[in-house]
Amino acid sequence: MKATIVSAEDVPYIWDRVAPMLAKAIEHSEGELEPDDYLEHLMYGSMQLWIVTDKNNIVVSMVTQFIEYPQKKILRIIALSGEKFKEVHSYFNDMVEAFAIKHGCSALELWGRKGWKKMLPEWSDTYTVFTKDLKERMH
Repeated sequence: MKATIVSAEDVPYIWDRVAPMLAKAIEHSEGELEPDDYLEHLMYGSMQLWIVTDKNNIVVSMVTQFIEYPQKKILRIIALSGEKFKEVHSYFNDMVEAFAIKHGCSALELWGRKGWKKMLPEWSDTYTVFTKDLKERMH
C-alpha cells in the first residue's frame, strides 16, 4: 500500500474514484459540505487530497485544510473515508504530521465521531462541538 498527497492538477483525473468515498464520510456530518464542494478547493490548492492505494485501487481518501488561528496554524482533517484505514494509519499519520510541520503547523485537528478516539489514542479529546439545527426557522 502507498499513501500520497495528490497534486491540485491531478485531482480532476481521480475525482470520480474519490468522490463516492468522501460522500460516505459526509453521511456522518452536519451537511456543511458535499463532495463537489471540495473539488474547487482541491483544484485551487486551498484544501489537500490524500489517498492510499493498494494495487492501483484507492482504499482511503482524506481531505485536509490549513486553518490559521490568531495564535497558531493547524492542519485540519475535514473528511476521511476508506476500507483499510486501520492497516495504513501509522504510515499515513507520519506522512500527514511531516507535511503539517513542514508548513508551519503546530497541531493537527480532526472533527469526528467519538469512535475515532479508539483509532487515535495519542490525540487529545479537547472539546465537543454542539450543534442546533435552525434551518426550519429560517423561512
